[in-house]
Amino acid sequence: MADIEIEKCDIRGNFDAPPIGGYGGDYSFAGMFFARAAINSSVICQNLSQSSEQSGKAAIDILRAFGAGVVKNGSSINVRAGALRGCRTDLTGLSRLAPMVMLVALFSKGITHISGIEDDMHALIYENLRALGTRFEYNDGSIWIWRQQSFPHTLLNAKNEPYAAMALILLATCMEGGTTVRGIDGLLARYPGFLDTFSSLGGKYKLKKFTLQ
Repeated sequence: MADIEIEKCDIRGNFDAPPIGGYGGDYSFAGMFFARAAINSSVICQNLSQSSEQSGKAAIDILRAFGAGVVKNGSSINVRAGALRGCRTDLTGLSRLAPMVMLVALFSKGITHISGIEDDMHALIYENLRALGTRFEYNDGSIWIWRQQSFPHTLLNAKNEPYAAMALILLATCMEGGTTVRGIDGLLARYPGFLDTFSSLGGKYKLKKFTLQ
């Protein structure tokens, strides 16, 4: 089992998303780094096929709807900070992007309405928003999230869901004091190169591994 303690830090630079079959880089995982860049920095992913049929490509349109700056150049995509505003997003069939939308929503002016979230992901987001002290409302697969001005020192838990783990880790880079994210084993198994990429972009962390008795 593994937990990770994250220090507040900037995330910016160039990276390659993990490959997904013959589709080039994985848009869903790249989208998490893009969401963090949309808050207050800039990243470039260099291996995203423009002809990819991945459903995760929807991450790009979602970030544009929030107001993030997006520039495409061949197989590279640059996402940079913008004047973020809450928006309405239907994630039917795309629940894995819900943690990405949650991350951006917390820094977006106004209210973000996320619908179409599957039950397990809905519960996971609900639990972590409560831990953060976020103002939000929920109802039958939908969540309304208000922008959060500050974040308390708290414990976050991804419960081994890889996309949630990545979003919570990137959120923790914006929080004061070492923030611990539990349950990241699913992320490390699904995206083995995550910590290397995270470090190359400026991420600061301490990994804590332990064995259940």
